[in-house]
Amino acid sequence: MSLRILFATHAPADARTAVYRAVSEQARNLQSDGHHVDVITRSDLASSRWARLDPLLLPLVLATRGLSSYDVVVFHSYLGWAFHLLKRWLDPRRHVTTITWFHGLEPLYQRAMSEELAREHRTISLRSRLLHHLVLPRLLKRSCRASDAVFCFNSIEAQYLTTHGWAAPERVYRVSNGVEPACFVSRQHRDVASRLLFVGQWLPAKGIRYLVEAFTALAALGDVELSCVGTGASSDAVLAAFPAAVRSRVSVYPRVDRHELYEQLRQADLFVFPSLSEGFSCALIEAMAAALPVVATQVGAAVDLLQDGRNGTVVPCADATALVAAVTRLMGDARTRATLGEAARHTAARFTSDASCAGFAHNVFEIVERHGVMDRREAAIGSDAVC
Repeated sequence: MSLRILFATHAPADARTAVYRAVSEQARNLQSDGHHVDVITRSDLASSRWARLDPLLLPLVLATRGLSSYDVVVFHSYLGWAFHLLKRWLDPRRHVTTITWFHGLEPLYQRAMSEELAREHRTISLRSRLLHHLVLPRLLKRSCRASDAVFCFNSIEAQYLTTHGWAAPERVYRVSNGVEPACFVSRQHRDVASRLLFVGQWLPAKGIRYLVEAFTALAALGDVELSCVGTGASSDAVLAAFPAAVRSRVSVYPRVDRHELYEQLRQADLFVFPSLSEGFSCALIEAMAAALPVVATQVGAAVDLLQDGRNGTVVPCADATALVAAVTRLMGDARTRATLGEAARHTAARFTSDASCAGFAHNVFEIVERHGVMDRREAAIGSDAVC
């Protein structure tokens, strides 16, 4: 018997964004196995006018969408708290199995942003303190405790969930994003590297302040170029962050399709990723698949993916000096870059799209079986037939 499954995400319905692409990929895979799968995005729930109140408003709107007609509902982060709060009325037959899926755990993100603000001698706004540091963590914890399972992307998140009492260890599942076969591009390492690549939104959480500082220092040392891909921000906005003297060496691509991304991966010599907070970075695993030597901070899934000196180079967060030193060491060492790149490709091969989808589906069906979803549904159908 096939399942009725709903994915609810507060991400926009944009295939160029990592979250929506990951959700869509899992949905397509489950559909191909004969299940009925729907996807609800933020645009289906509310207008952008109230975006700042999304964590409070979107779950309330979603809870009115007849979720009890599904066998499984996969909530993105905070979207499930209202349904779980009202579940005894919205799902009186206890028919629905619920999964909360984090694409980056909010308290860890907020901690990273608080630390970054402190380094800049800035303070958190009152609205942020109330919503993201007081109200939202409590709603998230309650929603996770009421979920049948919680999906997260890395060991740091899993540890947080269990040690803070959000979910028992047996209800926490680590899943991964997948990397497309086309990302495994051919690689010839030049004697001297000069083309640096950064892929990510132009946001403080991506460590852009340290990227700017590091590239400015590197540009003063020699011939080096930087491509900033998928920034979301305009070229003018990104370039304005760099000193005028180095802007001519920076290329900005605010939005790219998949083929353009593959070409950027092919042309690059080094992947630089100074992020302060991550879940399971698609940009990182795609660069690894392309056999690019990676210089990255050990945040999110990088903790589980990267071993310094074996398949990448790990630098501390918020440390432009360390970033410069690591890149400088690799630029003139083609042999080390090739060794690191090939080891990175080997690691990425464990996280293909097919493997990611197969693992995700296996987890869903294990949870469904554990909670007797099919037995409950057949009993409900039988009861309706008798009536």
